[in-house]
Amino acid sequence: METLTMCPTSTATILACQKIAKAFKENIYELSSIREEWDPDYATSLNIWIDDTLEKYYLDNLNAFEESQYKQWHEIMVAGLQSLKILRASMKVDFQNDKSFLKDFFQRTGYTEYFSDAKNGDHMSMCKFLMTFSENLDQETRNKIVAKGTVDAVFEKILKSAEEIKQFEECFEALEGETNINNYGQKEISGIYKTVQGICRIAIAYYQFDPIKRDQFNFYKTLVNL
Repeated sequence: METLTMCPTSTATILACQKIAKAFKENIYELSSIREEWDPDYATSLNIWIDDTLEKYYLDNLNAFEESQYKQWHEIMVAGLQSLKILRASMKVDFQNDKSFLKDFFQRTGYTEYFSDAKNGDHMSMCKFLMTFSENLDQETRNKIVAKGTVDAVFEKILKSAEEIKQFEECFEALEGETNINNYGQKEISGIYKTVQGICRIAIAYYQFDPIKRDQFNFYKTLVNL
């Protein structure tokens, strides 16, 4: 049986997908009312697909999420998201009368594209968010925001998280399924991740007013509770 030595984030992701898929199957009779293809057979097939992938490619790596590298990755993501949330809230207060500046800043730095999914636990979006923010923040804009009252340390924390997350970039490229990745196992996890990611987006919206069930489809909270 072939096994892979993969990034601990990839191993943690497949385990999180497995846990979310089980929650999906447990709630399929309710969720089947909102998507035509969602039925018990679909939920069962998804669980079999994930279980088979775990057995084929991750048999020797099922404890990887306990490693210090994974813990470091998780701490980076949590710290980055917290600072990004604080900055967004502060700017909405400080620039409430300058909507054009807010719109331009949020578009340039990744908030418009990635914030919604990132705060709902999509860690790939969180990684892209940090990288986009770091690449597109300019000093003039930073000074303008600080002059309004946001402490510069908030920017420092975000940029530090963006720099630290680069060491895990290959893991996220694997999850994206780039064409230059030849490892079949990485492509397999990419397909699973994208499928479960879509389920999470819809399920989180459906369970907006049911926090217990909503959290079952949140990647961050699922990863923490592995």
